[in-house]
Amino acid sequence: MTSDHIFYLAPIRGITDHIFRNTFEKFFARFDFQITPFIPTVKGSFVNPCILRDIDPSYNDIKRVVPQIIGNSPQEIKVLANKICELGYSTVNLNFGCPHAPVTKKKRGAGILPYPDMIRSILDQLPFQNCSFSVKIRLGLENENDIEKTIPLFNEYPLSEVIIHPRTGIQMYKGSVNLDAFQRCLSLSRHILVFNGDIFSSEDFIHKQKLFPQINRWMLGRGVLYNPFLLGILRGQNPDCNITYLRNFHDEIMEQSSQILSGPSHLLGKMKGLWTYMASSLVDGKRILKKIQKTSSLKNYNELIDRLFNDQLTVQSSEAVSLR
Repeated sequence: MTSDHIFYLAPIRGITDHIFRNTFEKFFARFDFQITPFIPTVKGSFVNPCILRDIDPSYNDIKRVVPQIIGNSPQEIKVLANKICELGYSTVNLNFGCPHAPVTKKKRGAGILPYPDMIRSILDQLPFQNCSFSVKIRLGLENENDIEKTIPLFNEYPLSEVIIHPRTGIQMYKGSVNLDAFQRCLSLSRHILVFNGDIFSSEDFIHKQKLFPQINRWMLGRGVLYNPFLLGILRGQNPDCNITYLRNFHDEIMEQSSQILSGPSHLLGKMKGLWTYMASSLVDGKRILKKIQKTSSLKNYNELIDRLFNDQLTVQSSEAVSLR
């Protein structure tokens, strides 16, 4: 692996909050940039500070953390973007890629991609004089050819970069990323492009690197949740894939989350959500995940986690992680 690649943490709602972002880098490798889970726009000119809690500069590195906005109202996006810039952030990311139906049916996320006029009205209102803007997109909502209109549209604006997950919205995470479509994006775009999608191993990374030698920016999402050691492997750091790091990572996330979440059921739900990904890094991970999902109280959960780690859980090799 070479060291001249730039790695981004993908935003995964409910998982990659500031606690996860900071704790991950304490025990594993360091990202060059971290995109936050999306912040939805609000009506009016008042932005409630509670929706900005995750991007509070007191526990975020504002030089590397990029807040993400989701919405479809040009004015509402402008208001929220200005507020984020006031906090000291230099770049804001626009989410035009979220594939989840409750979002897309409102013409947000990937749901806005079939409507280039709506996208244009948003870009026209962006306060480029205050900060930089990037976009995170999919190929389209239902039609991968939507990209043939959106990329030329983006070319008209001074975006800092375009992050592309080469699937359609209705695909969610099924099937494979469309590498041919990403190649078309390369020929269409005048912006810096970031590749996002299906990098689960060093083999995946090397394959995509060979296909797209002009790309040196890569976004990792599910891959580093399935296998937290992956980023270090891609950076050529030969990380010690010791289960102790996973235990300490788990315990610190749980401890810090307990201080901000409202009640044990909320905390239990968050930890189960984390394990839906993290169990894949373990030998016999599917069986372990089933046991975790069956726990009904924090007491039962903590007892089970203690037993599991005391029974010498084993981290799989990076190339053996079960990803599907």
